Amino acid sequence: MEETRIRTSKRNFIIALILLLFTNILMGMTLMTMSKKTLREQMEQRMLDVANAGAALLNGDELKTISPKEREHEFYQKAYRTLHAIQDNIELDYIYALAPLGDGTFTFGIDPDDEDPGVYGERIETTDALLHAANGKADVDKVPHSDDWGRFYTAYSPFFDSDGKVVGIVGVDFNADWFDEKLNSHKAATVILTMVALSVGIVLSFIIMSQNRKRFAAMLKKMEALDSEAQKLDHVIMESSIKQLEVLPASESGLLKTLASGEEQWVSKANEYDEMHTSIDAVYQKLQKYVKYMETRARIDDATGTKNKTAYKQRIRETDSRIAEGTANFSIAFFEINRIQTVYTHFGYEAGEKLMFSCAKILKNVFGESSVYHVTGNEFVVIVDGKSGYDMKNLFAQFDEALKEYNMEHMTENHLSAAKGFAVYEKGKHSDYRKVFIDAKVDCDRDKEESHKKNGS
Repeated sequence: MEETRIRTSKRNFIIALILLLFTNILMGMTLMTMSKKTLREQMEQRMLDVANAGAALLNGDELKTISPKEREHEFYQKAYRTLHAIQDNIELDYIYALAPLGDGTFTFGIDPDDEDPGVYGERIETTDALLHAANGKADVDKVPHSDDWGRFYTAYSPFFDSDGKVVGIVGVDFNADWFDEKLNSHKAATVILTMVALSVGIVLSFIIMSQNRKRFAAMLKKMEALDSEAQKLDHVIMESSIKQLEVLPASESGLLKTLASGEEQWVSKANEYDEMHTSIDAVYQKLQKYVKYMETRARIDDATGTKNKTAYKQRIRETDSRIAEGTANFSIAFFEINRIQTVYTHFGYEAGEKLMFSCAKILKNVFGESSVYHVTGNEFVVIVDGKSGYDMKNLFAQFDEALKEYNMEHMTENHLSAAKGFAVYEKGKHSDYRKVFIDAKVDCDRDKEESHKKNGS
């Protein structure tokens, strides 16, 4: 029996060594791909930063009236000096301003290059990134393009007049050979590191092979201790999520129930490697579920299944950034569940939580899961992009109809109702997110007051 176990150990060692080789190769390829992707994103972001900076320094109201005959105009010269200063002080090849003709084509407007500037009015090749910029969104070419000046990657950023209309586009050229060389510069280092890791792994494998038989018993004990800790984690998740298990439908609480129910026990194996493999596999699978659960819940509110305060703060920062850039187009809705404290007092915590969850589910169905936030108490905030006041009224009507259907289906339970209000972002009226939120909250308070008067309370 012992001889069989030794032969099995050697065979498993060879298999493990092959897996080690494969894993190192795969790891090297993955790291190479990930680092190249990250580097490209960083470089593209730098290009966009330069283009956005140039666009932000140009006055769209001044430049939109400039014609070829007015190149000596003060406004033109001011813009020319601005772009020239950027080209002199930032590592780039060319920077220039383009004028959209309205038919999907573009011409040179301002080119501060001292040696070989683009001719005013000369047409330039249209790319997807350039079209995106013409529609108001800065973008970077994903593939290089060639022209009379060379081969480049280009970033484009629009600048606007006071009416929010795109009147021009700042283009920034970066040498494609330089760009590609930067992207490929990490390959050699990655290959070397992978080979070093592979060599070290092989050496360590032989060392471990000579000693591991004496250590397996201790390792198995550690695995048992790890499983015991995992069982404790099961209990913690169960205790912290008990209200969800009671309130959520089975289809929406399956993961929690799986985590809280424990896993199958290990089966003892004749071979120590098989036993270790089984132990590791069992714990690994459980940890995978924990990781998935934590990733899912990091930005999700436990009580309602909507996005939580962390996600809400991030959305505010993104929205304020868009407002500052002049690209914001959104509406805010504010909802407050009526009588929730009464339900808590007279019918218990679980009844109130069920109303909260049911209201959240209706909001997600009407406005979309990515738009609904539960920040505190019995209040929900909904942030939707591209919706007008007319759109919001239609969505409110859908919400009211969904509430009616819910209450008809749950006639024997507590009635669900909510005060609501909304506000649409207006560029000249709202300087930041908070101003729009206040208007939505005021509208909700007005609705709540009218409801109280109507019901005589």
